[in-house]
Amino acid sequence: MRNMSKIKSWLVSLPEETKALFTPVFGSVEQFYTVVYLVAMNEHTTELDKPDQYQQRLHTIRHIRKQLERLLDGYGLDGEGTVADIAGDYFEDYVNYREPDLDITNEEFMRILRNLPTSPS
Repeated sequence: MRNMSKIKSWLVSLPEETKALFTPVFGSVEQFYTVVYLVAMNEHTTELDKPDQYQQRLHTIRHIRKQLERLLDGYGLDGEGTVADIAGDYFEDYVNYREPDLDITNEEFMRILRNLPTSPS
């Protein structure tokens, strides 16, 4: 089994009051990690596969990534850096042909994305 990444270790070691900020939207920091990981994976596979309407899909995925970054900034964390570090975990898995062990259904993932708080751009 793979060791926990640096960013995942950092997330789970956050103070309880900070971790509690993740609960209303994500349920837990672990679920937050999974959501960001899947956003990075979807952006990458969309860029690679170029499915129908891929430009619009990429625009939507990048908008979601920005929402996640702003949400973290609102929690007093480095949104851009945190999201980039989780994306780095995805790319490390990708180049090493590792399948992630993600504990989320597509329905849960979509529900979380639909319920992301929007903030002014």
